[in-house]
Amino acid sequence: MDRWDEDWTESVKRQVVKDAFYIHQHKGTTSAVRRVVEPFGFLIRIIEWWQTGETPGTFRLDIGVQDQGITEDTYLELERLISDAKPCSRHMIGMSINLQTSGPHWVGAASYLGEEITIYPYINETIISGGTAHEGGAVHVIDTMRVNP
Repeated sequence: MDRWDEDWTESVKRQVVKDAFYIHQHKGTTSAVRRVVEPFGFLIRIIEWWQTGETPGTFRLDIGVQDQGITEDTYLELERLISDAKPCSRHMIGMSINLQTSGPHWVGAASYLGEEITIYPYINETIISGGTAHEGGAVHVIDTMRVNP
């Protein structure tokens, strides 16, 4: 074990001892980083440089803390544990803490639709269409007459 804190809960202490051998065998892998975070009951997502197009050799962490929240001391302890378990050639450029809560969410919807229609028998009506028409015409006549002597 690289880190130990007397203030950890008994379940965290037991999980840290249980995972210590595995972490030292796999130190420098994403699996080891996951193992040092999970005893605290946090969810972790590792986003590496090649997934986001950032500087080669960098990574980011998204940590979901669920309902229990996180204290500043726990945050600093996580940074130390992650620093010990991460690959030496990789640099953490961001750690986002996301609080996730759950609870019932009630949604309701109702719809009421009605129409009142009166139907009459068919009556054939005369269709009248109207409009105006303009007519016009023109005649243009040319006569040429020549009188010779």
